[in-house]
Amino acid sequence: EILVRWVTLVAAGTMLGPLWDTLWRALLGLGMAIVIGVPVGLVMGRNRAAEWFFEPLFSFAFPLPKIALIPLYVHWFGLFSMSKVMLIFTDCLFPIVLFTYHGARGMSPIYLWSAQARGTGPLRMFWRVVLPLSLASIYDGVQVAVVVAVLVAVVTEMVSGGSGLGYMMMRAYRYGDVRTAFATLLTISLIGYVLYRIAQALRARLLFWHVT
Repeated sequence: EILVRWVTLVAAGTMLGPLWDTLWRALLGLGMAIVIGVPVGLVMGRNRAAEWFFEPLFSFAFPLPKIALIPLYVHWFGLFSMSKVMLIFTDCLFPIVLFTYHGARGMSPIYLWSAQARGTGPLRMFWRVVLPLSLASIYDGVQVAVVVAVLVAVVTEMVSGGSGLGYMMMRAYRYGDVRTAFATLLTISLIGYVLYRIAQALRARLLFWHVT
């Protein structure tokens, strides 16, 4: 019955609007976290002062449930999409920064010494040595953040409403429409699975040289 309801909702187009709202929020928050988190993690990994300042902050705050910040984010950014996107960004930022940091911190110094011996400057060192050698760890963080982005998008929609799959599921529960609620949950699971598989396929193509 749930599968029949899911097919009906998809065929009627009822699922497409909420699906799009959840997807663009999740991907926008994830993209912002990648753009900011990767440089921060690289600098933390190669600069002692940045590591001393940022590493305790990220390590301490990483296990904290960011969902508890929903009321604060609604107060700061409003009840609509901006608060949801910013919470997704915050939640995705932590795994990306920490995975990138450990990748940049744990690389063999032999590569750095070799580049320095060839007269490589600091900026070129980051671009041509540190970043490529950290890509595997960066991608691990992105794979974790992809799933986190979808989960946080759905939870924020469930709590603060507005639109999206989370709101659709809560509304269905509120009116006793269990089939629609579980059909929506099936869609959420499919989104997370598909995005994770896409990330895995891209990893195999982009990091073909890296042994996993």
